[in-house]
Amino acid sequence: MRWLLPALSTALALVVSLLPAGAATLRHATTVSSDSVRLSDIFSGLEQGQDRILGPGPAPGGTIEVSGQQLIAIADQYGVEWEDQSASASITIMRAGRILDEAYFDALIRKNLPELGEGPISIALRDFHPLTVSTDEPEPVVLSDVKWDQRSGWFSSTVYRAHPTGDLASDSFMLTGIIHATQRVLVYTRALPAGSVISAADVRIDDSYSGHLPAKAVVNESEIDGLSVSRGVVAGAAVLAQDLQRTVVMHKGDPVMITYEAPGLRLTIAGRAMEDAGIRQQVRALNEASGMIVSGRVTDGSNIAVELSSHPVPSDPNTARRLAMSTRSTMP
Repeated sequence: MRWLLPALSTALALVVSLLPAGAATLRHATTVSSDSVRLSDIFSGLEQGQDRILGPGPAPGGTIEVSGQQLIAIADQYGVEWEDQSASASITIMRAGRILDEAYFDALIRKNLPELGEGPISIALRDFHPLTVSTDEPEPVVLSDVKWDQRSGWFSSTVYRAHPTGDLASDSFMLTGIIHATQRVLVYTRALPAGSVISAADVRIDDSYSGHLPAKAVVNESEIDGLSVSRGVVAGAAVLAQDLQRTVVMHKGDPVMITYEAPGLRLTIAGRAMEDAGIRQQVRALNEASGMIVSGRVTDGSNIAVELSSHPVPSDPNTARRLAMSTRSTMP
């Protein structure tokens, strides 16, 4: 930069000779917030009226290294009495910068596309690179030529710096991406092979799912209780109703063990299932000893867990006979 050259004009020498000289100290590192560098950014302890603009500073987020020889030239040129002057000294001049990240451009896109509406959306930028701008610019960039195809979700625009730096590569560039409406669905937390029974640990709620849904998606964890997947699924995929099936492990009429559990108490009684059911599904069963009908949760193919707080109801005289008649034959 021209302000780093040691040349001194005759006119400037005359002005400098009139400035009071005082002992100054070199700053070994300094940060500037504007686009110019002042003498006081390099030396502290200047005399009153001695400070002045030297020239342009680095780009936002950038640095300039000033060597000892250049510092000596600057001090001589501007009449600065520099303590401990040395050709081996140096200073790093940094420019404060503000990074415009994906979150910033996400908000800017929403502001420039009012037709997006109030519903939840997902914006995925393509080949995005953060941009560093000055900290004193409230609106450092503007979007132009904004285009959005609502059918495909494809978005494109041109970004322009509000205050160009002269660097064509960063003063304007294309911003592209995909914008999709999002929705709240259940997704798988891990891959599952076909036939796997789904547990609560296998799914989670995704409040901003933006993937393609070819069929009805499941939105409530209670809807998958006791179900299994009919095909292999991958982590992150939406839970689709068409991929779920009820795996029957207990059939109507099957002999079962009814277990009542409470702190310090466990009571097991023989009974019969009154309907088909899968793992963790609620099912009714006949307590063969009391003739009462209870409701419990299937723990496996032959056991039902009943809470003591549940309310059994009487069965009619023909219930046991009908259940016995519906018991599956074990003969081939």
